[in-house]
Amino acid sequence: MRVGRIWAQIRAIAKRSLALLFVVACSTSVGAELRPGTSAEFKAELPDELRTLAGRGQLSPVTHALVTIAVPANFEAGREWPVLVVNAYFAGAHLNRGLLHAYSETALAAGWIAIAADPAPEVPREQDEVPLRYALDKAALGALEAVWPRARKAPLAFGGFSAGAMYSGWLAAAFAKEGRNIIGMYLAGIPQNTVLDAARELNLLNEPYRRVPIFLQSGETDEIATMADHRRLQDELRRAGFQNVRIEYFPGPHTVNPRPLRAALDWFVEIETQSVPSR
Repeated sequence: MRVGRIWAQIRAIAKRSLALLFVVACSTSVGAELRPGTSAEFKAELPDELRTLAGRGQLSPVTHALVTIAVPANFEAGREWPVLVVNAYFAGAHLNRGLLHAYSETALAAGWIAIAADPAPEVPREQDEVPLRYALDKAALGALEAVWPRARKAPLAFGGFSAGAMYSGWLAAAFAKEGRNIIGMYLAGIPQNTVLDAARELNLLNEPYRRVPIFLQSGETDEIATMADHRRLQDELRRAGFQNVRIEYFPGPHTVNPRPLRAALDWFVEIETQSVPSR
């Protein structure tokens, strides 16, 4: 997963975060709304600045983000809700939103909003990198803010499966660098420690970021991201000072299993609630 100089661009965009979210929000369908217990679909136009980032200096062919937002049955616009940002192993064939649908029942039952975005038009695998994922998630959050203004300050968790979990490690760091309140990472079947790589790259190895809970999930017969791989990641993170890292195993191979997600989301809220008085 290549990163390099993209962080300079992301840092520059972070300074204009609210302005970009406003531009994305204005492109979201007029009259769109969130209805409790349902999923809403939006098509958000990417500003040229995000397209240039997604294209690594060149204008990306991706012009829009296809966004799905799922909200709990008891959703009320006037209160705060945590938001889970979902990323699949490939941003193509509508897989990000497909993974959201796999996770949404569990997330909504736990009292979370869940969002995901896919590129339009689709991209080949070699163009599916951190900058594109950042642009898509930026657009997804802009679309959410267009229909729910409180999204601007909502606590965020990033989660996904396989390469999507690896992207989530980078994305959590990028949005934390913007000043967003990151309250968890749900990393299922993750074969590489991108959490630590991203924290070092963005100079985030500070006490607040080290308190962010990280939930690792591993299949007992996973041969791509093995149980030993997850134990190694846990040890690396703990040695780096991350205070809240846990692993949950399930019987099965390298596959999506949303059952442990509930424990992860409940844990994120618990840790966040405990840390609020000290802020």
